[in-house]
Amino acid sequence: MRRRTLSFALPLTAAALLAIGAAAPAPVSTLKGVYSADQAAAGAQLYATRCAMCHGKMLEGTFETPALQDRFIANWSKAPLSDLYDYVARAMPQFAPGSLKPDETAKIVAYLLQSNALPAGPQALPAESAALKRVMLEPKPASVSAEAVPKK
Repeated sequence: MRRRTLSFALPLTAAALLAIGAAAPAPVSTLKGVYSADQAAAGAQLYATRCAMCHGKMLEGTFETPALQDRFIANWSKAPLSDLYDYVARAMPQFAPGSLKPDETAKIVAYLLQSNALPAGPQALPAESAALKRVMLEPKPASVSAEAVPKK
């Protein structure tokens, strides 16, 4: 009986150790620079030709389309960057949804991150949703100036 217990226990222990070792990598924050400055510059050019007619030259939005700064980034925050990437890839531009190539989508998303004061890094943003699932969209913390603190 004891031999049978050991024969079941060893494989189960080995499987548990393998599962622990194969855990998913830790999430990465957009505050750590997940796109390159060159990629964002290319995204700005794409934005000008594919997005600005609806969202405005300065990302200000219109009565019918949302602005792409401030509250926009807060609405997408605390979610994987893949959510935003997938939405842009599927639904934009409004006049031709789903027409952006994966690298164009990544460039536009990089531009949106840059436009929302998130830092650039040394590597370009991946142009695949699966790779962006572990990148968490975190807005830059609001800075508080001395003027904003009430005086006693």
